[in-house]
Amino acid sequence: MPVYANLQVRRVGRMGGNVWEQTELPGYCEGQILFTPSGGPPFLYSRNVVTIHDAGVVVAPGGFSRAYRVWYRNLCRRMARKAEHIFTVSNFSKSEIVTWYGADPEKITVTYLGSDHFSRIEADSSALRRFDISGKYVLAASSYNPNKNFRRVVEALRYLSAANTQLVIAGGNYSRVFGESGKLPEGIHELGYVTDPELKALYENAACFVFASLYEGFGLPPLEAMSSGCPVVVSRAASLPEIFDGGAVFCDAYDPKDIAKAIERTIQDPATSASERKQFASKFSWEKCARETLEVLSVL
Repeated sequence: MPVYANLQVRRVGRMGGNVWEQTELPGYCEGQILFTPSGGPPFLYSRNVVTIHDAGVVVAPGGFSRAYRVWYRNLCRRMARKAEHIFTVSNFSKSEIVTWYGADPEKITVTYLGSDHFSRIEADSSALRRFDISGKYVLAASSYNPNKNFRRVVEALRYLSAANTQLVIAGGNYSRVFGESGKLPEGIHELGYVTDPELKALYENAACFVFASLYEGFGLPPLEAMSSGCPVVVSRAASLPEIFDGGAVFCDAYDPKDIAKAIERTIQDPATSASERKQFASKFSWEKCARETLEVLSVL
């Protein structure tokens, strides 16, 4: 059981997963506000405060399994109308929640996520050797959700003029949530799940990090990369221009040639230094997020 300096932790219930969440948890809340910062709140509980990160299950349904899509679409629609308050992670997501879930904009608060958790991680200096990575590489890291657009990033490598630039992809494939993404072509260095210290080493040594996502409520991986000093390419889609304006190079997520041009420009002539990228990422603080969240919760 985790130990926190300012939170009391109590383990309750006998079941797990969605069954526990929907049937046992409400009985322990005793009519008080239940804040769910991630995942699904109890469907029928009357005093929910929730975080809804985006409307991806409606707008970009191909990125999710059918069961996950149906459940969270219905849950988010109910919470948008019945929750006492909603937190979300960008102004883009706020507009999506209003449009697709019918929420009242007056009861939505935007709290940007933070990057400082990654600044405190010590890189695993042996990771690249274990992964058999040498030379120049472009890094992509995320879940294997089809909306992360890995296939177009792979295609973009064909248009790079720089020789011997390899693509390294790190991330897990959770088919119960994201559906079956299919295999990527041969020649890609796929690492699967990596630890945070391993990922920190990958960020620090990459020629650039590319995040050509088709739909995104915030975009935490590129912010983690910037906090590690890595130059970043992101798409002009969804929330990413809002979050990364002035810090990253933008590309057209649907055009592999444009993705390639952005990667080359970033590698050959980075617009920012490593220290400037770290400074950009430092503007996004978990303490700020927590304080803004607590300010709202304290008056409900």
